[in-house]
Amino acid sequence: MYKIKIDKINALIEVAFQGVVRTEEAHAYAAEYRKALGSLYGRRIRVLMDLRGFSIASEEATELLRDIEVSSAAMGVVRAAALVQSDLAALQAGRIAREAGTGQAVRIFKDEGSARSWLLGDRASP
Repeated sequence: MYKIKIDKINALIEVAFQGVVRTEEAHAYAAEYRKALGSLYGRRIRVLMDLRGFSIASEEATELLRDIEVSSAAMGVVRAAALVQSDLAALQAGRIAREAGTGQAVRIFKDEGSARSWLLGDRASP
């Protein structure tokens, strides 16, 4: 299961995953996430991915998530924070970012306050 929330004031998309993401659900998420990106198009978009309740995804779902991450940069995502609870989830999130070529824009956190601070810390930048 997933939830997407859009903060238009801060150009922030918050995504929370719970449980195992099946392939069908990953496709539904992809469509909704792209719609959220489109609603903020032209802005410096930030994304907070809460993976604390996320179980390891299937390989097909992981590939889809990686593909979404690749297209995120093209849609204006300048920073993405992955909020994780376990080292295993941190490894998977890091691997997805490296394979997507977005490692510079993605940081992994265990503390939500630190993640939000980093995400919104560059709002004064052009």
